[in-house]
Amino acid sequence: MTRPHLTDRARRVGPRELSVEVTPRYRLMWLLTRGVVRLLFDVRAVGLDRWPRPPFQLAANHHNGFDPLLVLGVVPLEPRITWFGPKEADFSHGFKNRVMGFFGGMIPYHPERTTLTSAVRSVRRVFAAGGVLGIFAEGRVGFRESELLPFEEGAAAFAASSGVPVVPCAIVGSTRLWFRRRVEVRFGPAISGAGVSGREGRAELERQLRDAVAALLPAEEPTLPRRRPLEWLLTDLLNGAEEAERRRAGASR
Repeated sequence: MTRPHLTDRARRVGPRELSVEVTPRYRLMWLLTRGVVRLLFDVRAVGLDRWPRPPFQLAANHHNGFDPLLVLGVVPLEPRITWFGPKEADFSHGFKNRVMGFFGGMIPYHPERTTLTSAVRSVRRVFAAGGVLGIFAEGRVGFRESELLPFEEGAAAFAASSGVPVVPCAIVGSTRLWFRRRVEVRFGPAISGAGVSGREGRAELERQLRDAVAALLPAEEPTLPRRRPLEWLLTDLLNGAEEAERRRAGASR
């Protein structure tokens, strides 16, 4: 029988299932995601052949709540990706939270309750099992296709502490989404995390990673077509209220 205080704690911090195995539940999620994403958008992968053998870290930019689904829509079933950083405190409420909790395979992060040390321990468990960690290096959603926000320290710290390679990733086209929009998920050559130590070493690794992701972005903001079917629905469908308001405010300036 599960003790109530343990159940309450699990709800506060989120799911702890960090399996890197392709379970039937994960296979179902991957198939559903792939089908829905490819139905809604013209999503394509560029540079999948640059993936090293796992374990490794995938560090991506972030434009939209659809971004992890867009990545899963183009990557193979194996190796399984464990995502770091959804800032959720309670996976027992809300449709989106319940779906994330059901499928698992994530390391939730709450700024007020999670230290970098405890996050590193969870990340090391993924790498020790031969898994892949996915992380949105900016830590929040940005709304310029050709620009990056400042990186959070986690992306470089996790790779340096475990010595795994980091694959830069750029999702291009997800800032504003409409039906059948072309979206590219671009992967760059892996950057070694082996032998990196100290503050200066992590700072240099972060600089290399940021430059590598930036090199995958378009040189300037794309021109939007006049006809954008269902943009009013799809752009903010998976964005939180704060991100949706920030995007609208930015677009109005």
